[in-house]
Amino acid sequence: MKKSYWYIAGAILITYLIMGTNKAFGKVTEDNIPRGCDQNWGCGSFGASRGTRTHNGLDIKTTVGQQILSPISGKVTRFPFPYNSDLSYTGIEIVNSQYRVKIFYMKPTVLVNSQVNQGQVIGVAQNISAKYSSTMTNHIHIEVYNAKTGVLLNPETLF
Repeated sequence: MKKSYWYIAGAILITYLIMGTNKAFGKVTEDNIPRGCDQNWGCGSFGASRGTRTHNGLDIKTTVGQQILSPISGKVTRFPFPYNSDLSYTGIEIVNSQYRVKIFYMKPTVLVNSQVNQGQVIGVAQNISAKYSSTMTNHIHIEVYNAKTGVLLNPETLF
């Protein structure tokens, strides 16, 4: 009886370790808390209504200057700008064989064409609430695409 208990406990532990480390994405912030909904600015969840369109990403709460982590290992391909009319807000695009990830409202601290590892600091959060109003929760925005097909994916299923 005692011996079989340890076999079962060992099997459960091994299963937990394998399954627990099998996440596609790592955290992008220390606590990785979704933005939720703001009274005047809508919700930060994937697919949330934006009037005539839907939200293409997931918003994660941040504080200004907070370190942003790479959710995947891959190559930094470019620094996109989320607003053509306001180039003070920047982002980063990281690509590997499975995913193309864009993160907006952050200032990158790595270089284009550099390799980054999952969990590595890649930048710091900008103050997006300054663009809209103090009633908007400060956040970063993350979009994920299939690297092969370009199909937009729901980031909520990857964390």
